[in-house]
Amino acid sequence: MRVLVTGATGFVGEWLVRALVARGHEVVAFARASSRTEGIEALGASVRRGAFDDPGSLARAVDGVDAVAHLAGGGIARSDEEIYVNNTGSTRALFGAARDAAVRRFVLVSSLTARDAISHYGRSKRAAERVVLEDTSGPSVMVLRPPALYGPGEHRMVPLFAAARRGVVPTVHPRGTLSMLHGADCAEAIACALESEARGVVFVGEERVYGRREMAEIVGRAVGRRVRVVAIPPPALRVAARASELVGRLRDRPVMFGVDKTRDVLQPHQVGDPREAFARLGWRPTRDFERGAREALEDYVARGWLTDTPDRRRRPRSPTAPT
Repeated sequence: MRVLVTGATGFVGEWLVRALVARGHEVVAFARASSRTEGIEALGASVRRGAFDDPGSLARAVDGVDAVAHLAGGGIARSDEEIYVNNTGSTRALFGAARDAAVRRFVLVSSLTARDAISHYGRSKRAAERVVLEDTSGPSVMVLRPPALYGPGEHRMVPLFAAARRGVVPTVHPRGTLSMLHGADCAEAIACALESEARGVVFVGEERVYGRREMAEIVGRAVGRRVRVVAIPPPALRVAARASELVGRLRDRPVMFGVDKTRDVLQPHQVGDPREAFARLGWRPTRDFERGAREALEDYVARGWLTDTPDRRRRPRSPTAPT
């Protein structure tokens, strides 16, 4: 099967390229002109360049492919309007091109936040889901809603590991709960969905639910420290988000952590039930956060995002958000 993957240079995208190549599929990555693609090309992917607002490049991207996995999008944006362009707009344009090219299968990677849709990010993901689910004239569709993702290559947890090395982990709602999923397991779920005939929306994640305090303690064990968990008052988080947005506007740069992000972060329980995905996709995660935290730490050190000694730390160049 020839599969077009958007967002292939991202965290889950790179894991997906590996998974699809290992399963014997041909991978075509749709990437911006400025994207560095050496890594995924070394894994065996070919690259078609273009943009979601360029219909010609989309038509060329879907030409001759059997299936599409749409991972591109996200919540890093200069404005709320841009979030909808990134998520809903890109999905509408890509799905239309796939429909016109008679692509057989379309898998949309959405988000757990689409379930409650209390943020612009969640609402943009929910709207993207409606685009592909309500158009019955196009490819067969499956939507996956992953939770918080972790593992080698995912930089957003670096601040959590750095805090654990200092012995104090600031946490929103320490008594709250989270569903989690390793990036490699998420990629396997997408691959299973591409190969499946199942339709509809499913949550993909570990069956186990983690307490937020427990999560901080697991990271502490990974770095070899007993940590103290300190609750972050919601008003303080909102102030920090506004400050982050102000800095972003002054620098004319998008920010990962802004006011919209806090709407999701401040929900004490962000969990889903993956049992339907287990049954319909024949898929189950193979890792848990205890193992994944150790893998992530080794990767952060190897990349230079954290040094191998706690007293000399370097942050990744990518923007980060509080956990």
